[in-house]
Amino acid sequence: KDAVMEVLDSGILSGPYATQVKGLEKEFSSFIGTKYCISTNSGTTALHTAVAAAGIGPGDEVITSAFTFLASALAVIHHNAVPIFVDIDSRTFTMNVSEIKDKITERTKGIIPVHIHGLPAEMDEINKIASEHDLTVIEDSAQAHGAEYHNKKAGNLGSDMAIFSLQASKNMPCGEGRLLVTNSEEL
Repeated sequence: KDAVMEVLDSGILSGPYATQVKGLEKEFSSFIGTKYCISTNSGTTALHTAVAAAGIGPGDEVITSAFTFLASALAVIHHNAVPIFVDIDSRTFTMNVSEIKDKITERTKGIIPVHIHGLPAEMDEINKIASEHDLTVIEDSAQAHGAEYHNKKAGNLGSDMAIFSLQASKNMPCGEGRLLVTNSEEL
């Protein structure tokens, strides 16, 4: 209650000068192990921002999981790009990496693997495929705060960017909002 009143009394609830928001961004990037973190008002906005930063646009294709919340595809559609779905692995419910190469065309610009229910996708293989085809990788880590893959935290698994949800049903609920992390100053 005291913390909430401190924020309300400051008169700065959001934006680049909001002390608590900046503190969250700094602490979260440290927790994940990335250099940068920015907060957004929603998950769709964070994914939208990542897709924009990647330069994905009209006619481009982005490969993503068929088992995800609609924002993974909507962020791509918002840029007049085309989501291309791959099925999931029946054991992990994450992207079936054996289907990715068959979906790559000359228009493919990125991959959005979804870490579902705290279980990271097979990022070593996804990053290898992305590197071979010069594709941007955006981890949808909405449900993977603190999850690890080969002793590294989701959101810092060799991808270009990652997003995390703060929506009320997620494992780090704060009502609404998302965090976008990256190690790239340019992005």
